[in-house]
Amino acid sequence: MVSATTFSRSNSLKIPNVSWLTGFVFIVLIFYGAGRTILLTGHPPLILPVLAAFLSAVFLLAVKIDRDPVVSLARLGFHVGLFAYFLSFPLLYPKTIEPGFSDSVHQTVGWMLILTVFGFEAGYQVRRVIWRKHRPISFPAGLTLRQRRALGVFVFLGLTAWLLTTIDYSMAAQVSTWDLLLSMRGRVEGSLESPLTELGQWSYVLTGGLYLAVASAFLLLNSTRKPSIKTKVLCWPILALCSVLGFLSGSRALFLYSFAPLALSAWVQLIRLGLGRTLRLLIVCWAVLVLATVWIAMSAIRGQDVRSYEGTWEDIRPAEYARGAFDIYSSSALIVQSFPQEVEYQRGKSLIPVLLGWVPRSVWPDKPYPFSIYANTIRGETLEDRSASIAVGLSGEGYGNFGLFGVLLWGVLMGLVCRAADNYLGRFHPSNPLRLFLGASMSIWAAMIVRGGVAEMFYMGLQVNMFPIALSLVLKLFAQKEPLFYRNHRPMRHETAASLIINT
Repeated sequence: MVSATTFSRSNSLKIPNVSWLTGFVFIVLIFYGAGRTILLTGHPPLILPVLAAFLSAVFLLAVKIDRDPVVSLARLGFHVGLFAYFLSFPLLYPKTIEPGFSDSVHQTVGWMLILTVFGFEAGYQVRRVIWRKHRPISFPAGLTLRQRRALGVFVFLGLTAWLLTTIDYSMAAQVSTWDLLLSMRGRVEGSLESPLTELGQWSYVLTGGLYLAVASAFLLLNSTRKPSIKTKVLCWPILALCSVLGFLSGSRALFLYSFAPLALSAWVQLIRLGLGRTLRLLIVCWAVLVLATVWIAMSAIRGQDVRSYEGTWEDIRPAEYARGAFDIYSSSALIVQSFPQEVEYQRGKSLIPVLLGWVPRSVWPDKPYPFSIYANTIRGETLEDRSASIAVGLSGEGYGNFGLFGVLLWGVLMGLVCRAADNYLGRFHPSNPLRLFLGASMSIWAAMIVRGGVAEMFYMGLQVNMFPIALSLVLKLFAQKEPLFYRNHRPMRHETAASLIINT
């Protein structure tokens, strides 16, 4: 009988490290983008963004090929977020960048991107040096009957908490729960503009109960090779429900958070079916196409009731949606153009909403607003009358605080936090599927914070991750209460299936 660690590192289904593979994809896109720009415009691409992308790719390619890919997912999320939101448009579609910025602004933004990469890697490596070993969170063993029953209870409690907050808000807004769910972030006709809920500030916490239910279902489903019919009937609908609710939220970030558990579970099932690598690759490509289609549909519908959408195929504009979602380069350039000539540097003030954002404004009326408000005011909007929060990204916020030094500082801080997240994932045993759930969430969390606004994206990710993290700690207490089982138990044949995903 092989141990869980040996099984999880089996070479039978191993593929290249995901960080290394992403770095290789970056290199391909850099050369493609440079060639495309030269052929279409007759001019070379913006040199500094190309250099920043190349540095990001080099750092990813430097990851050891045999390293466990799960324990570097937060780091990967940063680099993917930087490439997607800051580098993709300057490299691939430079003509679509918001016009009117001077060469000096473009040059400053280019140096910002380079400093962000260097600052992040410096912070990530420093945190690695000062890291002290902590006790593992999980052991190489399957779930006990007591744990499985507890997870079933957590599924029920999580769904109940989420449902209570939804009903509470709909009653406060004086609309039906069904109308509220289908509004896609739009205003429901007849609803109150600023409803006062009975749960108040607790709504933020209890709404995250949905992810407690999903994390528990994910762990139940993927902790054994052959889950029972009862487990499948319980877990798959919850994973699907979370994805649907993420779509109905109208939020791109929440949709990614909600879709990831379903995608990971489906991937585990593909592995269990023993499908060939080529067939699995085709299925993944098909899934990416479906995801892109759903994302475009969500971008087109959000802001209005799903049932009343009357748009046609001609009204759907994927290029416009993509630019609005991914061209954060232009938003950062707007900050560079305006600071400090029009707006004074904030000198660290924008960290207050990150550290103390949990304090209710009713308790602290003068609490500073997140940094993204400056992007709105620069465009002529006001706090009371603004279209939406405009993301300026991690680099833009750093620049708005201390100039180029702030960009480097914000990158270092991001590196420290991502390293702490990856170190936390490293405390899980490779056979524990919960670390896969958290790894995917933390990767998305890092990418969203890079996009910004930092405070808003931090608390959105905190809402998603705090219950799964608490779940891991509760299960650790179960392990400590049964030390003989967790330290002497020889793993069963069914208990390490989820560990396959890190090598496939």
